[in-house]
Amino acid sequence: MYEMWAEQDPAVSPPAVVWHVVAKDDASASLCGRFLEPSQRVVPPGDTDSTQVPDRYCDPCLLTVREALAASGR
Repeated sequence: MYEMWAEQDPAVSPPAVVWHVVAKDDASASLCGRFLEPSQRVVPPGDTDSTQVPDRYCDPCLLTVREALAASGR
């Protein structure tokens, strides 16, 4: 089972949130190999402001999910 974790993306300005996929049984590393400490997790605000940078998703994490789904025939 997998879940999504968000962290601040320091590579963009203004700061944005990037989502990673992590395995529930080993939440220390995302599927892209980035180590995520619980203290790094971000809870994005519930309301969205049109001036905010939209959330991004980690492409390497999603590619791994796509490959796993394709290999399982789903």
